[in-house]
Amino acid sequence: MIRRSSVLLLLTLSNIARADLEEDPCACSPNKPGFFRRGTLLGYDDLRADWKDDGFIPQAVYAGEVFAAPGLQKQFVVAGLFSLSVDVDLAKAVHDHLGSVHASVLAIHGDGLSAELADIYGVSGNVAPQDVRVFEAWLEQPLGPVTVRAGLLSADQEYVLAKHSTALLNATFGIISQLSTNLAGHPVYPYAVPGVSARYEGSDVTVRGAVFDGEQKGEHGIPDGIGPESLVIGQVELARLVTVGAWHHSQHGNGYFAILDHQLERYVAAFARVSYSPRQLVSTYIDTGLRIGPGPFRDNDFIGVGVAYAQTSDPMLGSQPLLEATYQAQFGWLTIQPDAQLLMEHPRTTAIVATRVTVVF
Repeated sequence: MIRRSSVLLLLTLSNIARADLEEDPCACSPNKPGFFRRGTLLGYDDLRADWKDDGFIPQAVYAGEVFAAPGLQKQFVVAGLFSLSVDVDLAKAVHDHLGSVHASVLAIHGDGLSAELADIYGVSGNVAPQDVRVFEAWLEQPLGPVTVRAGLLSADQEYVLAKHSTALLNATFGIISQLSTNLAGHPVYPYAVPGVSARYEGSDVTVRGAVFDGEQKGEHGIPDGIGPESLVIGQVELARLVTVGAWHHSQHGNGYFAILDHQLERYVAAFARVSYSPRQLVSTYIDTGLRIGPGPFRDNDFIGVGVAYAQTSDPMLGSQPLLEATYQAQFGWLTIQPDAQLLMEHPRTTAIVATRVTVVF
């Protein structure tokens, strides 16, 4: 039995590292970390603000999208994602020294273009197998200078991310597609697996490390066991500018990455990522891009431009350059986002146009 004095000591130490939920007004999808819109279709904005002050943050979002690609057999596709999530700041709701709880459920429908394109990116970061499933469900607790998160975790909520790429629709501008492709999609949206993640946040350095179950077992996101494989990933961010890290999967091998992510001036930010995975399907990956906004045209709008390049070891896939440009127009609870992509594969180049409409209920 843990003595009461030990518990009190841990709670006292935990107050050092507590941090509030970080919002990302630029995020184009509710499956991206920090997605939040202050307006609601149902008009309970003031009530939700009061709930947030009390530490309770519910969110219901639907993102529907239409993609068109002339020249493909299926030239026109429709898909959608409904996300229901809740965050509870236990420090506000229960006790000053406690952490937070998060849970989310997804309902996914429709089709994408990637099945026919056979690209390694994922034209849409929302498209996934049709399902109603649990996504993440975790408890986070500060312990001294370190914050520990445990439960059902997805690596794309914390690792190998560029915060200034989140306006872009292509899945590779979340967590890089090199990792998700080489690890057969796990643990990346819509899959979360049992895991433990820890972080240390100092004034000039942030260190993160995690251990995940290496494969998903169970249905609808509910695990029925722990597999024999494991994924270990870690990264160090220096001066809020440069991040370096690596991952090791017990079956699929290693990967190494570096990230530059910086606000250049008031309206313009830039990102760049490079990664190398020896003896894996996607051996080399590079992306870069710009984010403009919020403003200067409308106060809450964002422009995103991204370029990605992936080199594969499969002669049929070869190398795959990708270009994307997008405009995110926010109207309170409604976001309308036209998007254009150019995917250059061997032996064809495909132009893709899309519109995503996101509604916060």
